[in-house]
Amino acid sequence: MKKRIAAIITAFLLGTSAILGGIPGFKAEEASAFSGSVEVRAVWLAYVDFEELGLKTNSETVFRSKASAFFNKAKSNQINTVYFHVRAFDDAAWKSSTFKAMSSLSSKATSSKKAKDTYTFDPLKIMVELAHKNGMELHAWLNPYRISMNYYLDPAYDSSTARIRNAVKEVMAYDVDGIHFDDYFYHAKKGYKNRDNSKILKVSQDPSAKNKRKYVNKMVKSVYSFIKTEDPETVFGISPQGNLDNCRVAGADIDTWLSSSGYIDYIAPQIYWTDQWGSGGKTKMFSNRLKAWKALNKRGIPMYIGLASYRTGIKYSDDPGWSKKSTNLADQLNLLRAGGCKGYALFSAKDLYRSGAKKELSNLKKMVRRIPRVSSAFYNYNTIQVKWNGIFGSSSYEIWRASSKSGAYQKVGTAKASARSYKDTGLKAGKTYYYKVRSRVGTTSYPFSSVVSKAAKPKQPSIRTKAGKRKITVSWKKVLDVSGYKVYRSAKKSGNYKLIKTVNSKTLKYTNKKLKKGKRYYYKVRAYKTVKGRKIYSAYSSCSGKKAK
Repeated sequence: MKKRIAAIITAFLLGTSAILGGIPGFKAEEASAFSGSVEVRAVWLAYVDFEELGLKTNSETVFRSKASAFFNKAKSNQINTVYFHVRAFDDAAWKSSTFKAMSSLSSKATSSKKAKDTYTFDPLKIMVELAHKNGMELHAWLNPYRISMNYYLDPAYDSSTARIRNAVKEVMAYDVDGIHFDDYFYHAKKGYKNRDNSKILKVSQDPSAKNKRKYVNKMVKSVYSFIKTEDPETVFGISPQGNLDNCRVAGADIDTWLSSSGYIDYIAPQIYWTDQWGSGGKTKMFSNRLKAWKALNKRGIPMYIGLASYRTGIKYSDDPGWSKKSTNLADQLNLLRAGGCKGYALFSAKDLYRSGAKKELSNLKKMVRRIPRVSSAFYNYNTIQVKWNGIFGSSSYEIWRASSKSGAYQKVGTAKASARSYKDTGLKAGKTYYYKVRSRVGTTSYPFSSVVSKAAKPKQPSIRTKAGKRKITVSWKKVLDVSGYKVYRSAKKSGNYKLIKTVNSKTLKYTNKKLKKGKRYYYKVRAYKTVKGRKIYSAYSSCSGKKAK
């Protein structure tokens, strides 16, 4: 790792941008990246992903091919950090003389404690090599205690800590950029084993929450000290679940880790909810949990937020936000940026390939690249209002316009960081214009948004109808700066609408009389502006129908 960073710094000092340009999201203006200011955009590559991604194989050629495809996919999603699952069940994703091979990676894996002959190649070595080749960091992700779903190492025993530290030591023989633990501490279904004498502590005999945290803390502090002794540049972090109370009960002493030194370099809480949580979709669960974690971070250590890519595009009765919109991840990134968080991690890798996650990931990628989501709205006959979502960290926005679909774009305005819209005035009435917006941070310009178009014409009226005795009254809301309105009627909802009345701009309703009792009539209204003897029309309103009484 030290050699790789030194090489990059040397290239930078010599004015060479080729290496730096290969790092996803890197820009020349971001020279402070070497101080850790680059946004971490990580993905968890879990053991449950391996087979689906084609990584479970005894062929090195196949493994390299599938791993390369994964890194290409990750890179296309702006990922710059991979948490590679190297220890899921007291096993190893590397050639080890101590730990058995992972059955999720090798079909030759056995229940033997020794696994030096079960891999025909070294998965971790290849993954580190390919990650660095692609300008990414590779962090080794370990489940510290889990032996199986039913049994864990007992955190109370020093032998458990020693075994975990031994696994970390073997992993650090590779050029990994970090060691990453998840929070499976006291989550065994049946019990906890002491490897010295196989004594099993049943779940019903769990120690108190206070003692759980005490035992886990002893391990965490020991591992942290070991890592820093071996290589001070290797970072160590933990990804606890997003519910703070659940963390404390299960042995994750988040209060101590975030207020005292000597435990972790960063934390990655898994905040797997939307801001439309609950049966009514009205609870801002993501924002609430993010706020709680920020308040707890007394030391101000880097905080990367775990985001639930696995839930995108899926209907959940308790969290309807996932199916109500496709910008959850993008909006969450904007919130965590605004909150001073240093990045995010997606769970998990296979969702990068899932069709149901495609829209969310596309919108997230746009937010990563600071690309606004743009819309345009009618304002009046010679003005178009362009709107966009705010992107945290932007210092300004540029608005560009073309007068034809394939025409040349020119900058027509600049808006300050707090602005969310721009009114383009003095346009030719009735003409269609095309717009795109880009954000700026200082002197750096980010990619343009997609193009939106609108015609300069009056706003579409909004109408309603009210039935009376052989009459129906049509009313509408005032449209800004128009000459008048035209009222149309049809006997069928999708029938031919005929003009029945033209009124001036001050009139906002019309009563259609002498109608046939019990017959239903449908109405539409459109506004117009007379410019140099020519009427410029709005779009028709939606239809509204009533039965005459």
